[in-house]
Amino acid sequence: GPRRGGQGGTADGMSRHRLTIAAAAATLLASIALYSVVAGSSWFWASAGAVVLVALAGAGTQAARRVIPAVACLAAALAVLLLYVNILFAGAQSGARVIPTGASLHHLWRLAGRGLAETSRFAPPVPPRPGVLLLTVAGIGIIAALTDLLAVRLRRPALAGLPLLALFCVPETTSSKPSAAGTALVFILAMAGYLALLAADGRERVRLWGRLVSAWQSGRPYTRLDTSQLAASGRRVGMAAVVLALLVPLLVPSLRPHRLFGGSSLGGSGGGGGGPIQLPDPLAQLNQQLRRSHQEVVLTYTTADPVPPYLQVYVLDELSDNAWTMTTPTSGSTAPLASRLPPAPGLNQRTPGTLVREDISLGQRLAPAGGGISYLPVPYPAQAVRVHGNWRVDHNSLTVLAPGAGLSGLRYQVTAKEVNPSQQLLRSAAGPSASLASSLTVPRDFQGLRKLADRITAGRTTPYGQAVALQEWFTRPGNFTYSLSVPQPRSANALIQFLTKDKRGYCQQFAFAMAVLARLLGIPARVAVGYTQGVSVGHNRWQVGTNDAHAWPELFFQGAGWLRFEPTPGGTEGVGQPTASAPNYSFGGPAASAGSSQPTAPATPAGASANASCPPGSPGCAGQIGNRIRRLPGQSAGGGTGRHGSGSFPVGWLVAGLAALLLVSPGAARALTRRRRWLRASGDAGRANAAWLELRDDLADYRITPRPSESPRALAGRLTGPLGLAPADQAALQRVADAAERAAYAPRPAAGVSLRADSATIRRAIARSAGWQARWQAWLLPASVLTLVRLALQEVLDVFGWLDRVTIRRQHPASHRPGPGGGRAASGHPPDGGATALPSAP
Repeated sequence: GPRRGGQGGTADGMSRHRLTIAAAAATLLASIALYSVVAGSSWFWASAGAVVLVALAGAGTQAARRVIPAVACLAAALAVLLLYVNILFAGAQSGARVIPTGASLHHLWRLAGRGLAETSRFAPPVPPRPGVLLLTVAGIGIIAALTDLLAVRLRRPALAGLPLLALFCVPETTSSKPSAAGTALVFILAMAGYLALLAADGRERVRLWGRLVSAWQSGRPYTRLDTSQLAASGRRVGMAAVVLALLVPLLVPSLRPHRLFGGSSLGGSGGGGGGPIQLPDPLAQLNQQLRRSHQEVVLTYTTADPVPPYLQVYVLDELSDNAWTMTTPTSGSTAPLASRLPPAPGLNQRTPGTLVREDISLGQRLAPAGGGISYLPVPYPAQAVRVHGNWRVDHNSLTVLAPGAGLSGLRYQVTAKEVNPSQQLLRSAAGPSASLASSLTVPRDFQGLRKLADRITAGRTTPYGQAVALQEWFTRPGNFTYSLSVPQPRSANALIQFLTKDKRGYCQQFAFAMAVLARLLGIPARVAVGYTQGVSVGHNRWQVGTNDAHAWPELFFQGAGWLRFEPTPGGTEGVGQPTASAPNYSFGGPAASAGSSQPTAPATPAGASANASCPPGSPGCAGQIGNRIRRLPGQSAGGGTGRHGSGSFPVGWLVAGLAALLLVSPGAARALTRRRRWLRASGDAGRANAAWLELRDDLADYRITPRPSESPRALAGRLTGPLGLAPADQAALQRVADAAERAAYAPRPAAGVSLRADSATIRRAIARSAGWQARWQAWLLPASVLTLVRLALQEVLDVFGWLDRVTIRRQHPASHRPGPGGGRAASGHPPDGGATALPSAP
């Protein structure tokens, strides 16, 4: 039965501490999954403190586990957690900055409510504000307390996987988009923590019923048993479990693939199953890109157009009670991409416009969006797209998409018509047809904005005049302020609040609002999400970054089709989208509406940068366009975010450099070891030790293995014949062997002046006796270095072996002291400088 009292009690306490450490480590590893939910790393370190304190509380209550119920242990851990978060987030309101008070608890409650509001306001990763940090730290601390209770107190480590799984699955319940590599790494870390917890409990159960096989046996000198095969078997089982968990969803058709390997089907094109199509979340992508602290290059393109059009990616044409969404593409609404795209809806071929040709190169770090459906950034309306792959085009929006297509480094060519209709054509445009009824639908919750729309467009008698009036109202100086620190409009009430009270927002709010107001006025409207034209980097090349992500409204006019408007005002103090600009036709002019008495001169947006578009003939227009064309990377229009170079990161050169470094590293490490060994060799005994170690390493590099029972003299005699050594080489080998034996057993070592030269002579002789393949292998992949690396990795992976060392050394410190003579006689090998014994044969 289980051992009790005395030494057994001590071992039982150590084993429970081992379980406590494993439970805390598993919680920390699982919490790394939140990296895609909360920005920065401050949340992790604060949460690590909570996990450590909860573990200490659990370890403290384990000593009295026979008299304290499990619920009391959990309550103690939660009390410690409350004290920690109180000090961390409400220290100013606490007694002596430590003791919780009514004021501090009220402050924590308000902070938690604020954190909940902020998590719904921002798209992941949310900024690490105090409220968000409080929720994160408290949540991870509670998970740590539950894991410790189940794994340590109740001895149910398998059930402890449930709270860990809940923590790991938090990103799945949000709109966060972690990379495939990040998701795989997080899964492996979380799985490793859970397996370590199970392993710790398994060791404890074996120890209770018998003698635990250990690498150190108490009561005898420091003797190491070879348990590497047992440890390797455990690691192989764990690795196999992780690999199967990653790959089984790919091999079993009935399982829905994890988004790490996301895929879908569309009209029989591409791979994936036949389940429902999972569309990307354009608004989440937009928010993530605009809130990046450092800009990344999304794409570059070349064009002869001095002022290129925007690049459209998604079209949101369905308005629900709380959001604009995309229409799900089907095999009927899409067609395979041909040499020419379908005609743009409502566009008359005689409508004035400029033909634009662009050669686009996507960045190296792009990946398909959620659901595996990829969309190409193209100017609207595109007439022809040349791209490799099974791409399709949507008849209504002219978006170009493909399921599971790769985006990283993709290159393609686009021909589009930049429509520039006359004001007369827009004023006389016919009303919308019945086919556009869905683009006029406005849910009942938004009907309260109809009076505001009528008031803004009072005196305008044409849809075009009303559209111009809406844009002027949004961009009028002092009317609205551009800001990213605002909640997303997730309801009609939030949009009404934005339009009537807050009047602070960014492109998403302005595009949503103008599209809703236009529909209320009877103008078909939708929202497009994509990128502005970016900045010119010279020689007809343009660069588009993450801070150029943008949303804008598109309004329909018969004969001109869907036209872009720009209601977003310019940013101030380096905040905003300085590359956003309004098209010329959207300014209207004196005749924007028949019979209108209101002035319709173009209004400069508040804080707009010098690159904003202006009507033809306006003063300074040519200079503004020239400034935009001449802008260089590293500069920011209107003080916006700076650019980080004109090209994408040279990933290929980095990979090649790392490969070259890995190739030469083992050989360089072998040379450095040899140099360091001879520099540290002092005295005849030290030189004998260095020469012997060099001989053994040289033999290992050429895959020649000495026998464990061979003495230096026997080894030298055996090598003479097979290596075909010349008389001079034999003499050098004999001197090294004699020096090794005398250093180990003679009262005085032999003279070692010539041993370094003898070692080099032997190395050259071994190389001459080997083939060219063995020589290259010994130089590039020396086994003496690789063996040390392998042993080091085994030591790193054998975490519980470390704990055994600490435990046994604490229980039997005398058993690890060296024997008489410092271990020199027992080892049978010459010491290094009279202190360190030579290693035995590998």
